[in-house]
Parts: sequence; C-alpha cells; structure tokens
Amino acid sequence: METEERPEKTWKDEFLETWHSETWECVVPVNTWHNRWTYDRKKVREFNERPWGIGIGKYRYDENGNRHSVVGLTFQDSHNSPEPTFGYAWQKMWRKDKLVQPGLGLMGGISFRKDYNWIPIPAVLPIFSVDIGPFSLENTYIPSLSRNSGNVLFTWITWRF
Repeated sequence: METEERPEKTWKDEFLETWHSETWECVVPVNTWHNRWTYDRKKVREFNERPWGIGIGKYRYDENGNRHSVVGLTFQDSHNSPEPTFGYAWQKMWRKDKLVQPGLGLMGGISFRKDYNWIPIPAVLPIFSVDIGPFSLENTYIPSLSRNSGNVLFTWITWRF
C-alpha cells in the first residue's frame, strides 16, 4: 500500500495558518535590559528599561506540538518613544504533557523607531520561553557589533486564552 506524501509547508503557509487561527494571546512587555558589558555607564542611566506597552496576537500549536505566533505590539523603547512592532515566531516546545514547558526558536518581524525616523527595521532574532499553564515568560536578545547600541535582552509575558 503506497502512502501519499504531503508537500512540505512553507513559512507562508505556516504564517497564514496561524493568522487564521481562532486562539488569541495578550502580550505585555516587562523589561529591556541593556547589557552592561557593552554600554558606557552614563549611557545606561539615560535609558528606559521598563517598556510599558501591550500587544495582541494569534497562536497555534502544530502537529508536532511546536508553537507558532503572529503578534502586533507597541511599547516604550529605550528613549521613552513608542515602538510599534509586528512579527511571526516559531518555537520548538519540550515537555508538552507537563505544566511547565520550555521553548526555543526564532522570530522575525519589523519594528518602527523614532530614532530611526520611523523607517521599518526588519529583524530575525532568537526567542526562548518558559510556559506555566496559559502564561509564558518570553525573551529575545537583540545583538549588536558596536558599543552603546543593541545588546538588549527584551522580556515579555504572554497570556494565551
């Protein structure tokens, strides 16, 4: 008996399937930590590290139990200006049958910042999380090769309902 092979899904297929999902999530940014080894002390004192804001998104789990999310959020950047951001994330999830689940993956998106004259800034970044029931503590690290730029650990809480 021959088995029919299914065509491999593209990132576009995954994005659209997530976009049309009926499961929602709320995102609340909680911290932006500027790596003290890559910034001058004076510069760090100028920064806002409490990124007040909120976002909404859709999510789904695929046939392997991995999570896909499409999110839009706005928060206060390091200079206290609004930063709207839109993105898609994929995370490999472990311990799917347990209350606590770690996750690791990638997110890609676009952000708009006042200090870049609102020009769209695309990025692909790592994402790592720990879920406890419907809540998740999620993080990404924004790298940079220069001093006093980037090198920020961005943390948010997600509630899936």
